[in-house]
Amino acid sequence: MSSSLHARHGSANSAFSTFSSSSVVAPPPAPEGNGPREEPAPSAFDALGRLASFPPGQTSLGRLLEVHKALWLPAGFAAMAFTGNWGMRPALMTGLFGAYGIVWVLKSNIYPDLGFYNTEKSRIKGAVDYAVKFAMIGVYFLYPYLAAANTATLHPLAAAASTLGFCLGGFFHWAGDAQRYFELKYNPNHLITDGFQSHVRHPSYLGEILMWLSLTTLSGPLNPMSWIPVAWLSMITLAVGIPEKEKSLSRYGKKFEEWRARVPALIPRLW
Repeated sequence: MSSSLHARHGSANSAFSTFSSSSVVAPPPAPEGNGPREEPAPSAFDALGRLASFPPGQTSLGRLLEVHKALWLPAGFAAMAFTGNWGMRPALMTGLFGAYGIVWVLKSNIYPDLGFYNTEKSRIKGAVDYAVKFAMIGVYFLYPYLAAANTATLHPLAAAASTLGFCLGGFFHWAGDAQRYFELKYNPNHLITDGFQSHVRHPSYLGEILMWLSLTTLSGPLNPMSWIPVAWLSMITLAVGIPEKEKSLSRYGKKFEEWRARVPALIPRLW
């Protein structure tokens, strides 16, 4: 879900503090709301650039996501136990779905998406807000259940296609996030147009879409419910994520316009 709730502003300081999760830049702090936003002191950030503390009863979307993703592997085994189906389809789903969750937690503690931690939009304010956002993301738990409930024999081509797509998607998703994090850490305040961004403008979104399509193939594409997570991801990516990212990046003027005209949004160019 590089996809989703992705709009943020930030600045570069000793921890390159916050930057836009909807962009691949770390622009100077901009006024928000009815007045200028005060930038937290560098001491408020941990070694990875995440806000280290919050007011009582509050946390960040990033912390919520870490808890949520940590449950993905147990959710796969729980679905298998609940349905009594320990076959290849649910086993493969549990492995891939669980691996996504594990990698997310690892990645968030090595090269986090700071927009999930440092922005006002990513703030979780109270138990109700936490529960609502947790439930919204819970749509992805459909995958392990649907795979375990599907007793049809998994075709070898479906198994091959789902694992191939998932691995390719993971490459774009995780490596694209890594490029953005480290480029902005060591060279903040610039538009990233090299590496992944020289082939596709939104590599992380591309990766997520490929991974979710692979899980839909694995859970059973003939079941309409298998498409709900993809539909959810597509909605927040195409209707919210990409427009907000590109609105933020438009501050780079002609350089951004030339890059957008040259590089596709989601279908990579090979040259």
